[in-house]
This record gives sequence, structure tokens and C-alpha cells, in this order.
Amino acid sequence: MLMTTTENIFAPTPDRRVKRGWMNLRVAHVIHETPDTDTFLMVDAEEGIRAFDYIAGQYLTFRFDDVADKPIVRSYTMSSSPCQPDTVAFTVKRVEKGLISNWLCDNVRTGSILRARGPIGRFCYDPANDKKHLFMIAAGSGVTPFVSIMRDHVSRLGQKGSPDKMTLLVSYRSTKDLICWEDLNALRNIPGCRVIVSLSREHAEKEGFLYGRINENMIAESIADAASGDYGNITFMSCGPQEMMDLGRAHALSKGVVPDQFKTESFES
Repeated sequence: MLMTTTENIFAPTPDRRVKRGWMNLRVAHVIHETPDTDTFLMVDAEEGIRAFDYIAGQYLTFRFDDVADKPIVRSYTMSSSPCQPDTVAFTVKRVEKGLISNWLCDNVRTGSILRARGPIGRFCYDPANDKKHLFMIAAGSGVTPFVSIMRDHVSRLGQKGSPDKMTLLVSYRSTKDLICWEDLNALRNIPGCRVIVSLSREHAEKEGFLYGRINENMIAESIADAASGDYGNITFMSCGPQEMMDLGRAHALSKGVVPDQFKTESFES
């Protein structure tokens, strides 16, 4: 059971299940999210269940011994949520010259064994220090930690340990690139939970999408709509290209947001 009080959520607790050292995780199922993005659902290879607890937004570190001459280590944020008890999942998008991301999409199938350790990471909603409105900015596969966070908190909005409201502004290339869309489409219809999607390479305004890459006007208008322009009650989180994260941070700081209320997470292939 994860601690959801206003105490330090990152501190170890006696009731949190952990598994020390490297784990063998068996892929139980593969979901083809888009033509170039897969989600891998895993269980503990020895126990056949999810053998550890985690906080939404944390990541696992994987070790790949047979991809290159030397072992390669990569970290992937879990796109699953702690409220999903049976498996853990991470989502991988192919990228140009992405050695491990492309290898995973080409080679990992149901039954494959992956070695990982964790969970770890502080890119999470922290009720002790964060504001009650969580505003998230993402692009592409950078949406995955926010899918985890939103899915985990949506049934507890306004309760102790969770935000009062959540807003996600996310950019994809086109409607063919909507990662985790089934979850996001369901979330955006829940009171207190808002999902705003922009497409950078496709006009689909009639279907409710914005057009273009995330820019300062999109951020400002989304905050005006969701929070009546009240920046003082917002914690910002951003994951995606560095340029986008820098833009979001600069905008927030220009509105008086203190630096520790803007969190970023960088993804590498």
C-alpha cells in the first residue's frame, strides 16, 4: 500500500513492497499503441505477479547484456499506475538511431525476460510540497508519466494526498501518434481532469484537437481556461523535448511561479 498522507512520499515505509537488486521481469503482454510505439506489461518472472510497489511517475532501470559488446543501461518511466495491481508497464517509442528503444520494439515479445531494478525517481506528485492544481506539459512519449499519475489520482481528486484538479497539455504529430489515447480519452471526460491535445502535423480542429507544437499561447490559454489564470496554486510538470520544457519553465517563472514548482523529466532513447 502506498502512503498517501502529507508525509514524505519518497521515504521508505514498512508496508511498501520492494525487491532489492536486479529483478527478472517477464513480458506478459505487448500493446501496440501506434505504428512506432509499444507498451510492455510485465510481471515478476519468479512470482508471476507485480512484486513491488511504486509511486506514479517513478521509473525502472533496465540492463541489456546482449545488445552490444558491453552491457547497456537505460531507464524507462512506468506508464502503468500503482492502482493497477497485476502488472507494471513501460512504453517505448522508436526514435532515429535509438539503439535500445528500437531494439525493444523489434525484439521483445510476450514471454521475453527483461532485467530491471527500482523503482526510483521523484518526478511524482508530492502532496506535502506541491500545489493543488497539477498542470502537466508533454510531447510524444513524454506523456507516459502523466498517464500514470492521472490514472492513479483521478478517483481521489480533492482528497488528502491528491491534487484537486489535473490538467494535461500534450502534443503529438498526428491522430496516428496518440500514445495511450484510450486512457487519455476516458480521463478527459472526468470532472476535475482536463486533457488538451495539439497535433503538430495534422489539422483536426473539428475533432477537438489544437494545431501546432506547444507554444506559450497554448500554455497561457490552457491555464486561463483551467485555472482562471491563477498561477499561484499550480505545480507544473513537463516531460518531452528540452526546448518545450524550457519554454514552459520560462513562461511559468515569468508569471511568478517559484522554481521548485516546475519539475522536468528528460527522456533518452
